[in-house]
Amino acid sequence: MNTRNLLATLCVLCLGTAFAQRVDNAEYFWDTDPGVGNALPLGATDGAFDAAVESLLLQTGTLPAVGAHTLGIRVKDQQNNWGPTFTTVVEIAASAVGLPDIQVTQAEFFWDSDPGAGNGTPMLAFDGNYNGALEAIALETSTLPAEGEHVLHVRARDTNGAWSLPFRLVVEVLGGTVTFPEIQVSAAEYFVDIDPGPGLGTPMLAADNAFDAALEALVGGGIPVPVTAGVNVLWMRVKDIHNAWGPAFGVVVNIDTTITGTVGEDPPVTNDPRLWPNPARAEDGFTITLDRTADLVQVRVLDGAGRIVKDIRAQREQRFAVALPGVAPGVYHVSVIVDGVPHWERLVLH
Repeated sequence: MNTRNLLATLCVLCLGTAFAQRVDNAEYFWDTDPGVGNALPLGATDGAFDAAVESLLLQTGTLPAVGAHTLGIRVKDQQNNWGPTFTTVVEIAASAVGLPDIQVTQAEFFWDSDPGAGNGTPMLAFDGNYNGALEAIALETSTLPAEGEHVLHVRARDTNGAWSLPFRLVVEVLGGTVTFPEIQVSAAEYFVDIDPGPGLGTPMLAADNAFDAALEALVGGGIPVPVTAGVNVLWMRVKDIHNAWGPAFGVVVNIDTTITGTVGEDPPVTNDPRLWPNPARAEDGFTITLDRTADLVQVRVLDGAGRIVKDIRAQREQRFAVALPGVAPGVYHVSVIVDGVPHWERLVLH
């Protein structure tokens, strides 16, 4: 019997009537139906039951005995109505199933003519590390072909050294320059399950006590009431400096309302660095600001491949500029060691 945890993805469709319908919960069972609402829970692959069509995760780490079994699956809508049970016969084999390690290790792009696999222009992973089956990659567009229509090709290589087929897209290159608007978070809020409307959620605080960057670490407050104990959807969204609220991001959480208190802990004494502006222009560099004067600060700027492109030290400083002459646009990681305490920030250069 297979003892390895496998994830089986199933698509379930809820058909609505005159109003928008969406999946609110899902469950499954083997062979014997324990009754509606009493089976094993299924999770949404995107962390939120918020659509009529959902991809569900079926945990198969614990399987029934070897042989033929009946798998039953059903879902519930927003009106707490359980749909009919979908059943299928599954054959449990005795041998273990091994899953290949799928991982992107490299990506490249080229314009119009294919120079051959491995000979295109390298692309960077947004997080600085090719370590997943799906990667967000950065395309360097500082050097573009002539004005007019061109074909952009992108391909990736896996851990076995095999290159994928190129993905092609027709791009029209226009004259002129592209400017980037100032992107900065000015407020953030959260709510549970039901959206009260932009600006009417529970306010969140910036971890560094200042909303002054495009990327912010957020700190929540008390759980808003009333909230039903158990599985809920926690939503968060932020507002920019132009007072425009972004889309809400939702995640499924299990809320325990029986906890009556928390353990107090003195806040750590920190001297967190802040980078500004971010995104920044490569020729202008950026500025690091500390909460207070530090005895020694070491700054290293690393590219997506982990290469150090800038390494400087400063003594008895609270605010100082970091110049980046000749550094190509892209996504970089900045290591700021303040009096021996390391901090990491992401920097976007354009």
